[in-house]
Amino acid sequence: MTIRKLTKQESIDLVIGAKILACGGGGSETNALANINRIYESGLNFTIADLDDFKQDEYVCIIGMVGGGITEEDKLLVKDREIVQKKPMITAIRELEKFLDIEFSAFVATELGPNNSVIPMMVAAEMGKVAINGDCCGRSKPKISISTTRVAGIPITPFTIVNQYGDVQIVKETIDDVRGELIARNASRLSGGSASVARCPMRIKEAQKAVIPKTNSLAIELGKNVREANERGYNPIESIKSTLPDAEHVFSGRVKLFSRVEEGGFTAGEIIVESSKNTGVNLRIWYQNEYLLSWINDKPYVTCPDGFYIVDTKTGLGLSPWEEDFKEGRKISVFVQDASEIWKSKIGLSIFGPKAFDENWQEYKESSSFS
Repeated sequence: MTIRKLTKQESIDLVIGAKILACGGGGSETNALANINRIYESGLNFTIADLDDFKQDEYVCIIGMVGGGITEEDKLLVKDREIVQKKPMITAIRELEKFLDIEFSAFVATELGPNNSVIPMMVAAEMGKVAINGDCCGRSKPKISISTTRVAGIPITPFTIVNQYGDVQIVKETIDDVRGELIARNASRLSGGSASVARCPMRIKEAQKAVIPKTNSLAIELGKNVREANERGYNPIESIKSTLPDAEHVFSGRVKLFSRVEEGGFTAGEIIVESSKNTGVNLRIWYQNEYLLSWINDKPYVTCPDGFYIVDTKTGLGLSPWEEDFKEGRKISVFVQDASEIWKSKIGLSIFGPKAFDENWQEYKESSSFS
């Protein structure tokens, strides 16, 4: 097996690149960097390997966090609870292994994003395993039911849910992935806004039908190029273009309006960007944890499942609606990129196409068709 051992700098570069490619979500950059520091200061390393490096009958599972915005009322539910579970993700994996009487050889990310790409590598380092160089979305998404494993027909169950307060749940069966998402989402809402979930136990031969490969190494390359552009005084926007030749730089402007509401386990709202090139032209983006739908002057534009990368024009660093990134007047640049082929299938679009979020939306159009 060819295993790539990442340096600490490569791990940080991965976070930089993943925040761009995540389309606004994918977990906290701050938490990701803290996890990196903790792992490397303990003498461990992140390691990744391609799917082809494993035996066909070895087992892997998805490990990640489920969560989002919650109400003040929800926060009160755990206000005085003691944190007793220090490593809920490892507990989630161990409980799933115990239930199935198997041992996982590796772990794969639920999505491409700052912390959710780090989590499988972190858990693998602590358990003496390896993480898959890839993920189950190719970007970030607002629900665990939005997964390439679902497109490939790989069941979400059995799965485990563990929070830091000591609750451990094993979900043996669900009606479907959507129901599984509701169960996990509500568990996270009752857990202070986040919970660890180990799901989709599968053999490598099944994972090869679902996992979008080599997204970790892509994020490392992108993050490295953007970081070095800033260090050397180069234009980071050009670095993004050269690293992502299939992505198109479609919009530049200033933030005109940003709104955010946190409820139901999601963070949602709109971003309006005023063009710096064409007077009176506005880009409007609707997000639910991640950027999903957009309009140019109220005319439907790029949508999920395509990549929608919003970066600071000066630094090229990725921006997120979860943070205080969209201050009025901030100069931003927008790139779009066609989704992986698995999402363009009929079932893929039924799961992660625009109609999944707005039934009155026009049919999905590839982002490249707007150029």
